[in-house]
Amino acid sequence: MCRTLYFLALVFALLLNTGTASAQSNYTTTDFFVPNGTLRLQVRKIVETTYSSRRKLPLLLIHGGTGATTSFDLGTEDASFAKSLALSGFTVYLMNIRGWERSTAPTYNLTDTALVAGSCLEAASDINAVVNYVLQGNPKGKINLFGWAVGGHWAAYYTTLHNDKVANLIVLNSLYSVKAPWLFNTSFASSTDSTRFDNSIPAYRQSNEQAVINIWKTGLTDADTTIKADSAVIKAFAKSAVGFNDEHLLKTPGGFRKESFYMASGRKYWDAKDITVPTLIIRGDRDFWSRPIDADTFYNELISAPNKKKFIIANGNHFVFLDTQGNGRRKLLIAINNFVKKGL
Repeated sequence: MCRTLYFLALVFALLLNTGTASAQSNYTTTDFFVPNGTLRLQVRKIVETTYSSRRKLPLLLIHGGTGATTSFDLGTEDASFAKSLALSGFTVYLMNIRGWERSTAPTYNLTDTALVAGSCLEAASDINAVVNYVLQGNPKGKINLFGWAVGGHWAAYYTTLHNDKVANLIVLNSLYSVKAPWLFNTSFASSTDSTRFDNSIPAYRQSNEQAVINIWKTGLTDADTTIKADSAVIKAFAKSAVGFNDEHLLKTPGGFRKESFYMASGRKYWDAKDITVPTLIIRGDRDFWSRPIDADTFYNELISAPNKKKFIIANGNHFVFLDTQGNGRRKLLIAINNFVKKGL
């Protein structure tokens, strides 16, 4: 009974004002590195300490094209998605895949046109290293996984390999392997063969601060009611994204673009039928990266998951977890809490 009352109170608080609730709470943030072979993977742990006596569930957040701390723990007031999750009762871990933010990367042969720098195989290896670290001392323990955009691709692939370590899988705005029109097909396709990725595209993705802002603007109009492209949040987001090297560039392994191109053309790097854990598929209906058919097909092919749900966020864009002005983040938080804690 007490647990039910607490959960209802939590949902009520999220509905009223996620930002205010977060501002009144205290958090402990711990930064550290987890080894994976010769690599060092950046991890951040966030715990809400005001209600320290309650049981907290481990949740690992996997970033998309921008790194984990920029995406999920932005320093602007009330912008931290990770702290909102911590407030709702999770011990939150953010990790960076090799080459993102402070995580180191191997020395790639950049002249190799077949190179997929930061492939799903590499990402899964990195995720496994962090999961093993979090679960050390608890051999039967499991973790909740959340993946955004390409992070959803990585998290889902990882789950097909390690269902025994995953309690719940949550993917947001992610592609699935369906041949259908995609906004970025033309940008990534070879000029001589539209079915093949353009291998002249550099193996590393590089974007300056304005380019990051332009990514945010994709699909937005002047009448958009979600976060505006000139807001403090997006300015802080872009500044943070390029703040991890002396060149002031968002510089990351670019293999996710090649894999995404082929996924949007129908290639399967993993199969939903191999996922045997409860899975929540979330999509903002104004997302520019994923397509409606991705969420639909992913859901339909989850034939082995004991519980599955597809949730569409009205007016939700690619960065819906940073939508603190509208209802996007609140809907996202409530959907995650309902699914993980109540199976709804």
